[in-house]
Amino acid sequence: MRNVPQQIFSWLWVIDRYMLKEFVINLTAITGVLWLIYISTRFARYLAEAAVGNMPADVIFSLLGFSSLGALSILLPIAAFLGVMLTLGRMSSDNELTVMAACGISRKRIIRNVLIFSGVVAAIVAYLSLTIVPSVLAERYELEQKAKMSANTTGLVAGSFKESRNGDWTFYSEKLSSDKQLMENVFIEIHRKNKPLIFRSDTGHFEVDVDTGDKFLVLNDGYRYEGKAGQQDFTIAEFESHSLLVEKGDDGQVRERHKALPTSVLWQRGGLEDIAEIQWRISAAIMTLVLCISAIPLSNAGPRQGRYAGFVPAVLLYIIYSNLLGVNQAWIEKGSIGVGVGMVWVHLLMAMIMLFLMYRQKIQRLLTQQKRRRQQ
Repeated sequence: MRNVPQQIFSWLWVIDRYMLKEFVINLTAITGVLWLIYISTRFARYLAEAAVGNMPADVIFSLLGFSSLGALSILLPIAAFLGVMLTLGRMSSDNELTVMAACGISRKRIIRNVLIFSGVVAAIVAYLSLTIVPSVLAERYELEQKAKMSANTTGLVAGSFKESRNGDWTFYSEKLSSDKQLMENVFIEIHRKNKPLIFRSDTGHFEVDVDTGDKFLVLNDGYRYEGKAGQQDFTIAEFESHSLLVEKGDDGQVRERHKALPTSVLWQRGGLEDIAEIQWRISAAIMTLVLCISAIPLSNAGPRQGRYAGFVPAVLLYIIYSNLLGVNQAWIEKGSIGVGVGMVWVHLLMAMIMLFLMYRQKIQRLLTQQKRRRQQ
C-alpha cells in the first residue's frame, strides 16, 4: 500500500505540480527578500542602541535570530500572496493560462491549486503565530531586558565606585559575577538635598517585572540609612530584601510582553486584550487564504498589460486588510465592538471583495443584461 504523500503526488497532474512548484519558488524568493529587509532594519536598530550604550554588542546577533523567527508569521502571508501574483501574472502574460484553458483545464483547477498552496501556508502560519512565535518573542524579550540591565552595569568594576548616568546615585560593589548581575557587599548612596539615603547589603541582583517591564535592583540582608547623622530624623532600618526601582518600563515593553504570552495563557485569562491578541494571531492564517484567492483575478493581465499590472491594487488590498485588522484589534481591546463580531467582520468584508473580484465579469454581464431589458 502506498503511503499518503505518494497518493497525493499521483493525484496531482503534471500541470498541478508545475504550478505548485512555481508557487513555492516565488514564496521562497519573496520571503527571503522581505526577511533580509526586516533583518537589516532590526540590525540597524540594535546597532544604534549598542552605540549609545543601551545594549551590549555581544547579544545583537542572538536578538536578530529571535526577531527573524518571530517575523515569519508576518512575512509569510504577504509572501504567499505576492508569490501567487507573480506566478499567475507570468503565466497570464506568457499566454500559458490561455493554452491551459484551450486544453480543457478549467479555472476551478487553478483555484484548487491555489487553495492547496495557501492552505498549507496558512496551516504553517497558524502553527507559528499560535505556538512558536510567542515562545520566541518571550525569549527575545527576556534576553533584551537582561541585555539592557547589563548595559546599565557597563563600566562597573569590582572595588570601585560608579555614578549613575543622571548623577542621582553612587554605586559600589566589592565583587561582581561575570555577567555583572550578581553583586556582593553592595553600597548605594542616593543623593538628596534634605535626606540622604544609603543602602548597604551583603548581596544584590537585578530583576525585571515581566508584566510592567520595570527594572529593579534587589538587595538582600542589609541596612537602610536615611537622613543626616546626628539629627533627630536619622533612621536605621534592617531588611532581608529591598527592591530599588532602576528604570520604569514603558507601554511598548508592556505590549511586547503581552505579545509574548502563550496562547493558552491568553485564553485562560480571557480579558479583552487577551481575546484581541488571539484574534490577531488567528487572523494571520485566515488572511493568507483570502489574499491568495484574491490574487487569482488580480493577476489576470488584460491586453497590452504587463505581468505586474495588478501589483498596485494587490498591495493596496493588503494594506487595507492589515490596517483593518489592526483597527479591529484596538476596538476589541477597548470594548468598542463585540468579540464575536470583531472576530469575523474584517474577514467577511474582504471575502466579499474577493468574491466580487472573482466574478466581476459575470456581475457586469448581469447588470448589462438588466439594463438592456429595462431599455426594451
